[in-house]
Amino acid sequence: MDKPIIRKNRELWDTVSTTNPKYTKKVKLGREFTAIDPYSQILEATNAFGPVGQGWGWEVSRVEYTPNDQLGILVKVWHGDRSQTYEQWGQAGLFRDKNKSSPDTDCFKKATTDGITKCLSYLGFNADVFLGKFDDNKYVQEMRDEYATENSKQNPAKLSSERSGMLSTYIRSFEACTEQSHIEKLIDDKFKKFIGDLREENYLNQAAELENAYNLAIGRTTKTNGEK
Repeated sequence: MDKPIIRKNRELWDTVSTTNPKYTKKVKLGREFTAIDPYSQILEATNAFGPVGQGWGWEVSRVEYTPNDQLGILVKVWHGDRSQTYEQWGQAGLFRDKNKSSPDTDCFKKATTDGITKCLSYLGFNADVFLGKFDDNKYVQEMRDEYATENSKQNPAKLSSERSGMLSTYIRSFEACTEQSHIEKLIDDKFKKFIGDLREENYLNQAAELENAYNLAIGRTTKTNGEK
């Protein structure tokens, strides 16, 4: 295949394939692996395609329960054109403990997030993690150095208790939205000033967290996500 064609085909992959170590952590569940903050993936997909529900989104195609108390959710992701879709299974346990005494009430959310993560990986998002590059300490340090300038822009100071409370309230409110009219009521002048002030004062992580909560609410309440 001609190199110009390869370069064109890999434009998106090469743009989104590297991962900021700030949004990763090592997890041990039988084996050690690198976990990626799912909100950072939603943010990167939004940067690439636009807001959830407009530039990209997902829907649940199928739900299954396995004999070993696992929940499987088949997630269909689209981007650009809603006809451009692809699917992957997400999985999560039904219980928090081995004795099955504590049901995991977040299992549907976890399985859906897992499916979205796998689908995005097919487009190249966080490819360096999935290719095992984060097992190489030298590579991780290179990524830390590469993202150092970006990370340093974040205001190191903690939010005031008042602002922290407002942030939590907005996020919970977006998570509770079941209709787009509910979202529209939240996006008032007070909200716009709040998120604008966060950005202006370089509370970039908090602003991104709030924006992601908004995008997820939009995606959840669109017709592609089950709105009647």
